[in-house]
Amino acid sequence: MDFKDSHYIKEILDFHLPRFNELPNIDLYMDQVLSIIETSLSIFSSEGDEKIITKSMINNYVKQKVIESPSKKHYKKFHVAYLIIISVLKRILSISEISKIINNQDGEAEDFYNTFCCELERSLKNTFLEQKDDNQIEENIHNKILVAATQAFANKVYVQKLIEFNTEESEENK
Repeated sequence: MDFKDSHYIKEILDFHLPRFNELPNIDLYMDQVLSIIETSLSIFSSEGDEKIITKSMINNYVKQKVIESPSKKHYKKFHVAYLIIISVLKRILSISEISKIINNQDGEAEDFYNTFCCELERSLKNTFLEQKDDNQIEENIHNKILVAATQAFANKVYVQKLIEFNTEESEENK
């Protein structure tokens, strides 16, 4: 089987990151936040991988002021959005770099997060379909950073999925 016909391509083409308005509109406890993030990003985990995010990671992001502290142990929609962004970008950037991206972005959390979602999905599809970039995002420094980061992540995922595909093919041919 060719990689282009594999389930990896279908998974990527079907991937949808929940937009801001699709995230729960209620205050959440830590376990609920962890569950949402794990479910939303499960496509990027392989068997045996460490957890995408843990309680201690979230506590560290709060201590390092990457995200705001929860109010009375309750996390809001914007916390979940930023934690999804962090969970994706930490695979290619340092927490310090991610903090600068999040804390220096202009505009509302909702717009920033939705732009991130669109760019991530677009970068993944273009990478996996080996298409030229059809970037439609407004050119400013914040958006250039977002585009470059999502493209880097998409390339990393592509390499990982190619390796998994090759491993599967090798085991089937034994």
